[in-house]
Amino acid sequence: MHERGFTMVEVLVVITITAILLALAIPSFQTMIRNNRISSASNSLLAALDLARSEAVRRSTVVTVCRSTNPEVANPGCSSAANGPYAAEDWASGWIIFAKAAGNANNGAFEANDELLLRQASFMAPAQERLIIESTLAGNQWRAYGPRALNAGGVPGMIFFIDYRDTAVAVRTNLARCMELTFTGRPSVARVVANACPAA
Repeated sequence: MHERGFTMVEVLVVITITAILLALAIPSFQTMIRNNRISSASNSLLAALDLARSEAVRRSTVVTVCRSTNPEVANPGCSSAANGPYAAEDWASGWIIFAKAAGNANNGAFEANDELLLRQASFMAPAQERLIIESTLAGNQWRAYGPRALNAGGVPGMIFFIDYRDTAVAVRTNLARCMELTFTGRPSVARVVANACPAA
């Protein structure tokens, strides 16, 4: 019995169709990856702020969340300065959460006897296109909560913009999220509209 194989034309047609389908799928796949990274970073930051608030109430002391450029070392510190590829307001470098010890009055610094509660490493290797977590603060990159879960230092209101884009581009993508912190209450997360956080 004679068995017939595929002709060259049939193979080329299959390869062409496969290439077209891949070309259509890759942009969607890249968008999905970016969206997942933005969502993951937003959830991590939200969880960190919630942890700081709840621990401040539970311990009846001040608990601080601060940006750090060395969160993984033995004695990490808070940083409000640019470091390597990270701008001064970019929290993608990482952060730490710590409970203040009695007698330590500087809520914006990790001092001796303060208890380190959590450390968040930088999210990914620095690159031209990467995750960016930019705050609206021009100065001290930290937020402290007191025993009543209210702001205990730092600017009462601040906004984080979480995005995945080319670091040289100032305009945020349509995937970006914004997280707004007020003096009271849980941080709120929303999609960025027209490069800004939508009004509540």
